[in-house]
Amino acid sequence: LGILIGLTLRSMVTTSMRSEITRQGKSILRNLSDRLSDLVLLDDYYTAQQSISDVLQKEQDIEYIYVTNKIGQIFVHTFSNGFPPDLVHWNPLLDKPFSAQLLDTEKGHIRDLGLKIFDGMPIDLHIGIREERIAQTLKRMRDVIIALTVSVTLIGAVLSSLFCKFLTKPLYKLVDFTRLLSKGEFGERVSIKSRGELGDLAQTFNKLSDELKTYKEKMGASYKQLLRTEKLTALGRLSAGLAHELRNPLTSLKVLFQTLSNNPKMTKEDINVVLSEVNQMDVLLARFLSFARRDEFNFEDVDINAVINRVLDLTRFQVENQSIKLIRNLSELQNVKADRSMIEQVFMNLIMNAIESMPAGGVLTISSSLDNGFAIVQTQDSGNGIPEEIQERVFDPFFTTKNDGTGLGLSIVHNIINLHNGDISLTSNRDGTTLTLKFPVEK
Repeated sequence: LGILIGLTLRSMVTTSMRSEITRQGKSILRNLSDRLSDLVLLDDYYTAQQSISDVLQKEQDIEYIYVTNKIGQIFVHTFSNGFPPDLVHWNPLLDKPFSAQLLDTEKGHIRDLGLKIFDGMPIDLHIGIREERIAQTLKRMRDVIIALTVSVTLIGAVLSSLFCKFLTKPLYKLVDFTRLLSKGEFGERVSIKSRGELGDLAQTFNKLSDELKTYKEKMGASYKQLLRTEKLTALGRLSAGLAHELRNPLTSLKVLFQTLSNNPKMTKEDINVVLSEVNQMDVLLARFLSFARRDEFNFEDVDINAVINRVLDLTRFQVENQSIKLIRNLSELQNVKADRSMIEQVFMNLIMNAIESMPAGGVLTISSSLDNGFAIVQTQDSGNGIPEEIQERVFDPFFTTKNDGTGLGLSIVHNIINLHNGDISLTSNRDGTTLTLKFPVEK
């Protein structure tokens, strides 16, 4: 703004001062022409020279004066080393009574003012006025404007900085608060003592935070209920295996006690058999109850391979009953930070889905490996695969192709994997389906 004002003022001052110089020059020309008119006609060289020399000494801004005679040649002049040969062509009057011309010389800008002394005759009077005062004035203006601009800029910068801190401090609070919300820290509040728009915005954010906290709590409760529902569904699907696993030791106990009814004497071997079968049933029931009862979220160091082996033990009956060949390619993995119950439910859903996709038998391959900071687990079955047109929907809630399915299994698996900052992908064709899970490992 200072530069624009300075340029405008410079132009105005330059125009004004040049107009004033021209006005003063005209006045000098008229006075001097009255004194020279008769002298030129009489060819009084010495008096004319004295007259223009006197004017040159009195007027400090005049650089030169010269007069032409009756035939248009230089009559008198004030050039100490002789006049330039093209002097009369610098500002020719021709038929004009007055002419002003700005000359750019080695001594700077000079304004040449010419006045015709007699109409119809080539007797002209010229004076050259230096514009040094204009240059000095413009220089002083430039210095003042620069000083004012720098001062105003510094003062403005300080005031702007203080004002911006006052204005942006609550804005930074709002930005930090939105970062907290983006991290899921709902229920927090931002304190801004302002009665304007920022205060209203802070109140709106606080209300939003409270509503998100309430919504998160409700969603957490609903999600836990979904997990329980899906877990009970999985237990129902495992009920046949549970019955089979309990029937075997019970049959052994039944036969043993029938024998004891005929022969009341119990040997040490009989006692060991009874204890072994009872322990087997106790361990089996403990596994099922442990899987069914764990509902609370608890993140800890989890051995993925151990979880896989545990789930495979629980589904052993289904695997054997459907003549499925089980292949385990488990590599040594680092622990992952996870909720053990959730991870068990993930592999329970995936393995049961793989088993159900091979009702006439097949091959189930479970493999694990470590790759670039991630634990990679793949479940591969040799079923009929998933049609390509529905592969993108298999992780959608309530989407199922089974008559008795809930449509929540793979959706819950997908959500649990995301909760653990992992990733799940699916590839399927006529040769079967492969699900790939990635978990970030504990460093």
